[in-house]
Amino acid sequence: MRLRELIDEEWNSYEEKRFRKDETKSETDSFDPESFKHDGFDDREKYTEEYVPALASDERLEAELNGFTPPRLHALNDSPYQALVIRYGILRQLIQRPGYSMPKSELLENVQAWQRQVIEEFGEDDFSESDDLLHLAKAGVSYKNDVDDSELHMVYSYFELHNRSHESKHEYYTWLDFFKRLSAIGRFPKVRRSDSPEHAIDTIEKGLWSLQEQAILYEVNTEETKELVGIPEDYADYVRDWLYYEMSEENYLRMLEAIDPFDRQSLLVDVRDHYGIESKTGGRNDRRRKSIVKDGVFPSELLRYALTKVELKAVVDRYGLDAHKQKTEEMISAIIEYFEQSQKSVGDDDPDVDLYLSAFEDIADGTVQQVPPQLQDLVDADNPSEKLDVLFEDATAEIFSEVFNLSGTELLGQQASGVVADGEIEQEGKWLLWDNKRRAREFKMGSTTRSKIKSYIDTKAEQHDVEWFLVIAPEFSENAETHAEQLEMQVGEDIRLVSAGDLKALAEWWREQYEDDGHELPLSIFYGSGMFDPEVAMNVLDQQFS
Repeated sequence: MRLRELIDEEWNSYEEKRFRKDETKSETDSFDPESFKHDGFDDREKYTEEYVPALASDERLEAELNGFTPPRLHALNDSPYQALVIRYGILRQLIQRPGYSMPKSELLENVQAWQRQVIEEFGEDDFSESDDLLHLAKAGVSYKNDVDDSELHMVYSYFELHNRSHESKHEYYTWLDFFKRLSAIGRFPKVRRSDSPEHAIDTIEKGLWSLQEQAILYEVNTEETKELVGIPEDYADYVRDWLYYEMSEENYLRMLEAIDPFDRQSLLVDVRDHYGIESKTGGRNDRRRKSIVKDGVFPSELLRYALTKVELKAVVDRYGLDAHKQKTEEMISAIIEYFEQSQKSVGDDDPDVDLYLSAFEDIADGTVQQVPPQLQDLVDADNPSEKLDVLFEDATAEIFSEVFNLSGTELLGQQASGVVADGEIEQEGKWLLWDNKRRAREFKMGSTTRSKIKSYIDTKAEQHDVEWFLVIAPEFSENAETHAEQLEMQVGEDIRLVSAGDLKALAEWWREQYEDDGHELPLSIFYGSGMFDPEVAMNVLDQQFS
């Protein structure tokens, strides 16, 4: 969600007051918080033209995030250090999420879990006695047994000097590095007090309020999610740089597992030697890859160092990424974004249908030449192209059966023999057939396709009452509708053209509205000719089930 969109969102009064009216926003040359608090949301043109650019300026964000006495410090145990940890944790959780947003309750729990993880993972043995950042962490807590704001400024200045003197990001110091050292000496903020972990949740929420008062985070109510907390997209690049974040460790490892050159032992050995990684691997490549991730080698630097331009181009081609193939940095950014974004909407334990639905448009797109990484284990075929064809069929069947509750769904496809469509669905004695058309360009419904579809319908009609035939493709040409209508006149059945994006949109809407009620999608919504319109179908279904 962008800043300009917030003016039309539904706010609760407290959240709107914190974002719009409270007087804690740092003033820069281009931003006057006193004016903003009075009419920032009331004057649309002024908000869009003046306040949005001012709020999103890097100078303002730097002043807010690097001022270590933030609003509500008294509610965060009067500790600038604890405030920094909580605010950092909140931003780190959000920057990893689709749309940089998530429900508030989930966010607070995730920050608490992240704090626990930092505490559990690091001990003093993890850092050498000569580690200067470890000594700095010890010095920071030696005075008054806490890290105050002046010491945080000192540490930040040291980071800047240190990082400017090194070319490789791998040698940079970040706040997370500092937190790890403090955890190693037992001084990372605790996440529970006695037997009341809810105390920590309350403290984390006050850190959230602190960021809202600085107009860094919003909290609004949407049709899908109440109390949706997010980073405005206008801030994403700055926040990502401030966090020194490129992608999660899980997605980083999955990227290394998916890109062929990182299967080469010689390359992995060279990378570990180049970055001074000395952990034991037992001669195994999987452990070598994990060590690269664990040691904090930045993904962009790794790709820049380890892969040739030809190899980068090959990755861009395999995944159908939008990047100029003569621009190395553009290709690297596109690869990182793909592997980070492709994982965001699903988790390791999500059902197959969630994985299929999240990547449905990529599966259908013929320009994508490699199986999306989260689906690698769901299908077995000899080559990537065949895998994607099978995935498109499997995903469609899974959506019909698991999302639309159509128990009469049967996948035929490449496993079947004879003249058959890719799949069929029976409902109350009537049959729907479908065919998947994975293409790199708009699908034309040419004469060969029409002849095959006629054969599918004629063969099935010998035994059953065929009412509908769906052609599912990424997009259709302008002539496809005319060709479909010509075929209808031949076979006497409804031929519907369904784009992958429209089927996905209908599936996501159905899940939200009716899946939990146990309803089965009525196939009657496919009556008609030409392009299938999901909006019309949604209105019909609302009337039918109201």
